Amino acid sequence: MNKKAVWGTAAVLVVAGYGGATWYFGEQAHSAYAQALNDVRKLLGPEVLVSQQYTKGFWSSQGQLVLQWTPPAAEEDEWDDEDNAAPAVAPRPIRITVENTVRHGPLAGWRPAAAVIETRIGAVEGVDDNMRKAFAKVSAPTLTTVRHLTGSHDMAFAWPAGEVGEGADLVRWQPLTYQMTLNADRSRLSGDFAWPEITVQSQPPADDADDNDDEPAADAGEAERYTFAMQGMKGDFKVHFQDGLWLLAPGEGSGTLGKLTVTRARAAAGTGAAPEPLVALQDLTYGVTIARNSGHLGWVSNLRGTGSVGSVALESVELNETVSRIDVEAVKLVQKALADAYKSDTDKSDADTALSAAAEMPGVASLMEAVPQFVAALPAYAMKLTAKVDGEQGELQYGVEIKSMPDAQQVAEGAWGPALLKSGALHASLRMPKAWLPRLAQAAGDKAPPPQHLEAMLGMAQAQGFVQQDGAHLVSAVRMENGKVVLNGKEIAVPMGRQ
Repeated sequence: MNKKAVWGTAAVLVVAGYGGATWYFGEQAHSAYAQALNDVRKLLGPEVLVSQQYTKGFWSSQGQLVLQWTPPAAEEDEWDDEDNAAPAVAPRPIRITVENTVRHGPLAGWRPAAAVIETRIGAVEGVDDNMRKAFAKVSAPTLTTVRHLTGSHDMAFAWPAGEVGEGADLVRWQPLTYQMTLNADRSRLSGDFAWPEITVQSQPPADDADDNDDEPAADAGEAERYTFAMQGMKGDFKVHFQDGLWLLAPGEGSGTLGKLTVTRARAAAGTGAAPEPLVALQDLTYGVTIARNSGHLGWVSNLRGTGSVGSVALESVELNETVSRIDVEAVKLVQKALADAYKSDTDKSDADTALSAAAEMPGVASLMEAVPQFVAALPAYAMKLTAKVDGEQGELQYGVEIKSMPDAQQVAEGAWGPALLKSGALHASLRMPKAWLPRLAQAAGDKAPPPQHLEAMLGMAQAQGFVQQDGAHLVSAVRMENGKVVLNGKEIAVPMGRQ
């Protein structure tokens, strides 16, 4: 056999072998796609996934899903002659078509993989003209999933820059991207994200001047516009899905935030007027860790940065929070309640309105079952906020915990509030430099009181037991437990504490 025949035979075998492999991975991709559809049905409910089709090809396949939600019916504002509410207006169902392009392996999209799936929203039906106008500058996100030969997945989520809203109320953002990896048994998810900027602008309506004829018409222009902005967000995360937990799955995350600002401006001043800075934090770093200890969950979070609040410059600011003893089974019941409530709110017609309460009962029942389990675990929360201003550091601490099971009779009677007050404990403490007082007064728009007046006011507060002086600092601590309130080491009479 000559060389041409050998190479020709080899080429035929390679093509045939690749074709067989492509057919095999195409079948595997179809099987995985069908399994994913079953997962979607379980999560969203069979009413949401109204149709699906899958067209198999040799090199690639096409899948299409149609998801449908029906918004809750809204009652008319008008009332008829018999003072009965007008019948609810039947809302139009919203249909979203999701397109999936599945490229078969073993070289899917010119990379070694079992399959590459590109998912995007093809069409949205059922929204009115106002909604379409508000979302005219919004592009649909895309998700690219690479299913590796080992069974693991890489996912890339991309949401292009956009803007939603109109007039003074709008949300504007730069592209948001996620890069994620899911292991073969879908128990561990890790990844990172980046969001260069998001801005939220809102203008609450001004006080109605028509209610008072004496009000000058100019007061109608006193509306204020608030702007909240975050810039330079980056972070990474690791999550371990175990024992059916997804709402508070164990894991950790950390990241940075370049700048966070909140400003206020008078709408009548126009776009050229400089807004008033309310909050300006920068160089922020954060971290959170969720851990499981047997049947309990807990988490620790922290946030650090610098900036200013109003006219007060913060050399540093730090917030630490700790949550402990959250019952795992109670979290699962909350998960079930959320899923049941979501499923029961889909595709209701006017004839079903009378049955809506019964449809929501499974979620309500799960929540009611979760509450005593949550309380029995004796959960606790603690927070510590520290800040440094002009070289002086102050701190605020707060905490609350349930120390024993509430009184069974009060719980049976539905008196959860008094029962928790009796079985729980609350504590708070403040340590603040005296030098901050003039700065705080100025930040509030008041004149700083003369030193002698300030000392007189502090003396009165100390004589009444509200604060104590510790050198150059003011300190105060309060604790509420067993129906008693202790302020700076002395029990004080509080009507609530006697009940």
